[in-house]
Amino acid sequence: MLKNLFLMILLLPLVGFSQTTTVSGKVHSAQGTPLLGVNVIEKGTNNGVVTDVDGIYSIEVDPDSFLQFSYVGFETEEVNVGGRSTINIVLEEDASQLQEVILQGFTDVKGRARKRLELIQEVPEGIVAFSSEEIDMTAGVMDIGGFLTQIPGVNYGETQDPGTVLISIRGIPQIRYGPSPIATVVDGVYLASPELNNQALFDIEQVEVIKGSQGLFYGKNAIGGAVIITTKQPTNDFQGKVGVGYGNGNTSTVEANISGPIVENNIYYRIGVNYLNRDGLIKNTFLDEYVDFREDIGLRGMLKFELNSRNTLSFTGQYAKNEGGAITYVSSALNDDLPGMAPNTYEGTPQADFLGNGSLDNKFISGSYERNFDNFRLLSYTSYADVELFYEGDYLAFAPFDNYGPIPAVYQDMTRASRTFNEELRLVSTADSKLNWNLGLFYQHIDSDWITGFFTNEDPTDYSYSNTTRSLINNDDNTLNSIGLFGFLEYDFTERLNISAGLRNEWESLRNVDNLGNTESKRSYSAFQPKIAVSYDVLENKMLYASYSRGFRSGAYNPIEVPESNLEKEVQPEFTNSLEIGAKTSFWNNRFIFNMAYFHTVFENQQIYRFITSGDRSILGTLNYEESKIDGIEFDAKLRLSKHFDLSGGASFISSEITKAFEESAIGNKIPFAPQSSYNIGLFSRFSLGETTFLKGNINVENKGKKYWFADDIYGVDQEEVFQDPYTLINGKIALEVKSFTLAFWGKNIFNTKYNEEWWPLGAADGDPTGGPIGDIRTPSQPRTYGVELSYKF
Repeated sequence: MLKNLFLMILLLPLVGFSQTTTVSGKVHSAQGTPLLGVNVIEKGTNNGVVTDVDGIYSIEVDPDSFLQFSYVGFETEEVNVGGRSTINIVLEEDASQLQEVILQGFTDVKGRARKRLELIQEVPEGIVAFSSEEIDMTAGVMDIGGFLTQIPGVNYGETQDPGTVLISIRGIPQIRYGPSPIATVVDGVYLASPELNNQALFDIEQVEVIKGSQGLFYGKNAIGGAVIITTKQPTNDFQGKVGVGYGNGNTSTVEANISGPIVENNIYYRIGVNYLNRDGLIKNTFLDEYVDFREDIGLRGMLKFELNSRNTLSFTGQYAKNEGGAITYVSSALNDDLPGMAPNTYEGTPQADFLGNGSLDNKFISGSYERNFDNFRLLSYTSYADVELFYEGDYLAFAPFDNYGPIPAVYQDMTRASRTFNEELRLVSTADSKLNWNLGLFYQHIDSDWITGFFTNEDPTDYSYSNTTRSLINNDDNTLNSIGLFGFLEYDFTERLNISAGLRNEWESLRNVDNLGNTESKRSYSAFQPKIAVSYDVLENKMLYASYSRGFRSGAYNPIEVPESNLEKEVQPEFTNSLEIGAKTSFWNNRFIFNMAYFHTVFENQQIYRFITSGDRSILGTLNYEESKIDGIEFDAKLRLSKHFDLSGGASFISSEITKAFEESAIGNKIPFAPQSSYNIGLFSRFSLGETTFLKGNINVENKGKKYWFADDIYGVDQEEVFQDPYTLINGKIALEVKSFTLAFWGKNIFNTKYNEEWWPLGAADGDPTGGPIGDIRTPSQPRTYGVELSYKF
């Protein structure tokens, strides 16, 4: 007995010495980006692991040991385990290695195109990604759309009111008041409302634009691609930024954000706010007031809970309100220097008697949950968005009013509101193997209403419109329910050959209640969206790929039915079948990247919108054409000339044709609202003037090619006679960073190039090609803007 007790006393120190504990956690950069391949080593031993693509590690160590975290280009961190089981680390960039790291090239850029973090140059898709530094150095960009327009093959314009945007990507156009051709995803959450493409761009870590149909991963409306936005995440140390700016048009801006821990290593927060106020630059010469005034305010907050190394919970809330000018048209009938049927004349001024204004209100909340298992990850994204778009302005009426301009007879208004609930569940493989997979379930419910009307002035000499009678054009309630199931497999057959394939099926049901006609309509359909891709590395860092994908854009309901114009109440869903063949290459130690792609897209039931006149009313409606096609080729390149200069650029060329349509005059025409070509060239520079002083510069040349305004000759003129001429914009920005302060000067459209955001030959629609009672109308482009910014980081 005593002998056994003696042996136990002797062995106790050895037992204590041999005890180990499992430590796990995540490693991020200071900007919140997960770091792949960080070395995590138990100090003084050979025991070590590396982080995965999400920055996660797990290691067994002595509970009293030290862990060392090292990564090229970042300062090494050393932490005492102290018996803890969860240790999250933020690595700071090593300034002494910064220039060396830059010269290594671009290939470390990662994206989330296929709903997991991976190197962009290894994904068989046309992808363009921009970091927070590149976004900060883009001149005069204050919203998502203003940024997209600088990407070849993507066109963006804001017209009519703050929430109405016109986007095209690879020749696939936006439907006014209808679904976008791209899916917009913020921090994994799908934004259903196309108006939210106009939201402010602030506190952003990365913007990733994926071109080509992305129906497999993002479902409905991703027929042209997807925009993946990653905001800056909460941090484990207190930090923040405050910035102010001033520009022409009496434009003032304020931006601020703070981030830090509530409970260190476990609970973090981030709060950001932005504000913009602008008097305007385009004047209504009849009212002597600016029509392009703008006031935006946005507030975003995030809470993140690192429950342990395997469980993460996040909550995000956002409120944004945009107010600005609306119905800012210039009419040829009211301007002697703007002749009718002259789509490339940019003279004249707005002269409406009613100063148009509009607003876009957005309330958004979301929650995400992530659970890490040994070989896969469970993710859940839940969100709710409440969006309301409103505008009022002078009415584009015909007989008996003929009133657009300084005749106070009628004005119009419109309200579009939607309330969207989304839920997405995903299982994603995480094991380091030849096979990767992704399974998901998506549910969406949208309630929306659409009310359009006009107000007849009882006293047509009263410019205050104090006594009016309202008439409704439409008053509709709509409901959409959608369920999507998808699965994706990717397999490395050899070190060079990779094949991936996936299937998605979406079931949608729509319901429309016409409160004016007291009618109700219901329908449902399904959309099968397969995708397959093959890639082959012919040499190191030189990949060829080919893919096929199918996508669809949801059906909808027009505000009213106009049989004489073939405008039906129901808008049929649109489908695309896309083939893409491309190459992704890098040379010169990855300092030169050159990618190219050819794509061929065939449309079924393509949605085309049109401005229709019916009696005394002007109506925007959507029609379906049986078949169209697009062929195109794109290039993009990046060249790191030296440690001081980066050159980037790209180009896009498309050829489109409407091949089948109920309107014979449309057959053989081009798809409207899509530039036939575009290119972009940018030069970025960075000079060190001292240990804490840097000078940065960026100049960008952006060209948009010929763009047709409509699909047929319903307005009495051939398509080839009315188009937007090509135009080029030059933008630039220069910034001086001194320690935590940055002073920047920027200019957008520096040479004040004029073009039209939109143009309609309404005079021809009235049978008078010289102008008619309203005349042709155009939405003028934004003139030259410039400003100064001052910010402080802490």
